[in-house]
Parts: sequence; C-alpha cells; structure tokens
Amino acid sequence: MKRPSVQSLIYISIILFVLMFLVFCDYFSLDEPNMLWRLKSGTGWNDCFNQYVSEGRPIFGFFQLGALQIADTLANLKYFRIISVIVSSLFCILIFYYLQKKGLHTISSFLVAVMVFALPGFSEFISWAQLYLLHLSTILSFIAGILVVEVFAKHLDEKELPKSKENIYIFFAIVLQLVSLFNYQPLALAFVIPAFILLILKPEIPAKKRIKFFLWISFFFILSMGIYYQFFKSVLHSFNVEMISRGDIGGFDPTKKVLWFFSILAEASKLHLLLFKNSLIANIFSMLFIGFLIRDVFKKRFLDLVLLFCFSVLLFFPHLIITESWGAARNFVLISFVFTIYLIVRIFEVLPIPSTRIAAIIGLLFISIMCFNIWEGWVKPMRKDYVVLHEFANNLPDIATDTLIVAYTLPLFDMHEKRSTLKWYADEFNAPLFFRVWPIEPGLKCLYHDTHADVPINKIEKMIRVIMIDTSAFDTTKINKKRFYLNLNYQ
Repeated sequence: MKRPSVQSLIYISIILFVLMFLVFCDYFSLDEPNMLWRLKSGTGWNDCFNQYVSEGRPIFGFFQLGALQIADTLANLKYFRIISVIVSSLFCILIFYYLQKKGLHTISSFLVAVMVFALPGFSEFISWAQLYLLHLSTILSFIAGILVVEVFAKHLDEKELPKSKENIYIFFAIVLQLVSLFNYQPLALAFVIPAFILLILKPEIPAKKRIKFFLWISFFFILSMGIYYQFFKSVLHSFNVEMISRGDIGGFDPTKKVLWFFSILAEASKLHLLLFKNSLIANIFSMLFIGFLIRDVFKKRFLDLVLLFCFSVLLFFPHLIITESWGAARNFVLISFVFTIYLIVRIFEVLPIPSTRIAAIIGLLFISIMCFNIWEGWVKPMRKDYVVLHEFANNLPDIATDTLIVAYTLPLFDMHEKRSTLKWYADEFNAPLFFRVWPIEPGLKCLYHDTHADVPINKIEKMIRVIMIDTSAFDTTKINKKRFYLNLNYQ
C-alpha cells in the first residue's frame, strides 16, 4: 500500500477547506436551540441526557450536550461542524485504504470513498453541528468489523491468525462495537461492511466457504447487539429511566415492516448523490443499479444477490425493531454505502478503469454536487432562517416588568423548495427550519440572550412569551412595544 502522494494530499486539503468554508457560517439546526436553551436554564444535563440514556446513546448525548455548552451561542456551533468535516473524511480515508488492502484497484477504491463521502447522509452529518461525532460510531464499528473479518478470513483462503491473536481481536472488536452502539446505534451497523467488501471481492471462493464466513460474521454482529442490549438494560436501571423508541412505522405488523423496508431499499438505491428535482436524474443510479442486478441474474451470481440483500437487512436491523423508524437519509446511508461498493465493482467489470487524472475529475464532480446539495438544501435556507430570527431578536426591547408577546405563523412546508433546484425528502434538504414548532421559542430566547447578555436567563424565560397564531386572526396594526409579530413565512 503506497503512501499518499503530495498531489493527493493537496487534492484532499482543497476539498476539506472548501467544505469547512461552506459550513463555517452562522445558522443552527432543529434541536440545537432547544437543547442549548435548556442548558442555559439549568435543566439540560438532567432532562436531555436522560433522554439520550433512554434511547441507548449516552456517549453521543454527553458529547452533544458538551459541545453545545462549550459553544454557548448558536453562532459558535460552526466550529463543531468543522470537526464533523474532519471526522467524516477520516472514515472515507479508512474505507479507501481498507479497499486497497483487500485487493480493489486504487482508482476504484478512490471512487468508492468519494461517492460515499458525497452521499446525503454524510452531507447532513457535515452540515449539522449537533451530529459532529456521529462518525465516531462508524469508524469504531468499521474497525471492529475489520478485526472480526481478520479472524474468519481464513474461510476465504486468507492467512489464518494464531488462536491467541484471534481471541484478542474478538475481544477488542466487541469492546469497540459496544462503544459504537452506545454512541449512535444506526451507524454502529458498519460492523458488517468489511465482511461485505471481502465477499464481493472474492467471487471465486466456493459458495459453502462464503456462506460459512457470512454466518460467523452475522453471529458476532448479533452477539454484540445482544451484549449491548443487556448493558443497555443495566444503564436504564441505573438512571431509573425507561427505554423509548424514536419512531414507529406500522408498529410490529410484519407486512407493513417488510413493505416499508423495500421502500427504503428503493430510496437507498438512488444513492441521492444528485438531489435535483428531475425524476430521470434522481433515479439514474437506481436504473444503473437494477441493470447490474439483472446482469448478475444472467451470470448466475445468485449468492452475490442473496448476500447483498442479507447485508441490507443487517444494515437496517435496529430500525426494523425499535429505533428511528423513518426514512431520513442518515438512517439508510450505510445501505447506500454497500450499494455504492457493489456498483463500482460491477462498473469496472465492464468498463476500463480510468486514469488517475480522469478519476480525480470524476471525484471533484461528485464533491461539487455534494457542496451544491449542502449549500442549496441546507446552509442557504437555514442561514436565511437564522438571519430573520437574529434580526428580530436584536430589535426586541429590553425586558422591564411586562411580558413580551411574540406571535408567529409557521412558514409553508415547501417555502424553500419552491425556490430551489433540489428535491426535498425525509426531514432534510429544503424543509424550512421553522416549519417545526420546537426550535422557534428557544431559538428566539437564545438569540435574545446573545444581544441582551445583561438580562438574566430566568427573566428571559419568564418574560418572553412565544405563541403560534393564524395570520388572519392577528391584527398587525396593534403591534406595540409589548406585542410583536414574527413573520416566518418570508419570501
């Protein structure tokens, strides 16, 4: 495995600089003002942290709340988005080197890493300061999966490890996987991806050996989940909280769950690298993907197809049972990752591998589209939302003895999308931040405190009242020094 060249280091540095510059501006996302205000009010660590414990992700909760407390203002969250850019890039560099080590051509490995980095789930991780350490789970889980793969790769005719080393690898794999699960469960499913990589790159190995390898990996994956759940129950008992599920699609009705899962596979197959509204462009990778699936059927690669489906199930396993049961990109990003690997491997079976220069241009194309997605679908609208709320808070008078009443109307659901070239889906990209009710009041209070630092937190909490209204029922001519109208449906 070669060391990175000067040119590749310059290439990566330019990409990281552009992304950092892109997200280094004042805006906030969804839950951030709510949690920051609760921290300022003195209830955040108790209430919010207990919620993270009940969701089985206390490590994530600790670092998330810690970041908000260190930032102290919504504007300072931009520094943690820089950390997210770095951590996300480290994961993709890890992917690149692992693919190379397992025999995939350097150019193919590079294009897989670039395309994975450009997936919308990664765009969200990079754009959302609150998620700055999500890829800690992906990295730790991926490394855990590598360790287990090294133990059982002997079934795929690779070098056998000494028994003592095998035990050490298994022990550290379980430890890393548990830490990953307690940080963020959906991304801790990356445990199985190294196994998928090895299986897809060794089609010549007899089917019995490949199945045996898959079963061993699945066993330790499920074992780690079982150990995690037992520890999770102990943590719940220690904190005296109950387990909660963040979403529920169709309850536990098997039919609804299966139909929903296949709809998620359809979404994941699009890769969403191109978030443009044109349906042909939006589905270009799905059509390519389906074409290679049909090709594999004609080539009688049935085991590869079965393994692809089985790994997709493993990569969505918790969502089918308890947590985060909706179609946000961050919840099926790992399935899209596996589809990306499959697609690149199959493409270069029928096409010549491009030169380094051509690959670099293709990589820049995908990264440019990613930057466009982030700017148009996330940063630009949320930055505008921030400016509107910040200016409004700055113009509010100092609190004396009377309550300030702020009446607002929710914006139209597609307010930003109407003026954007991007497609909206799930809870990301082009949905107005303030279409959700919960960030408005704490966001306003946080920004008011920024511009009125001498006013005590408890007084701001008590003396600013924020209510949602119907515009037709609010007489804007009666606005005075104690009664204000916040127009969030700006154009």
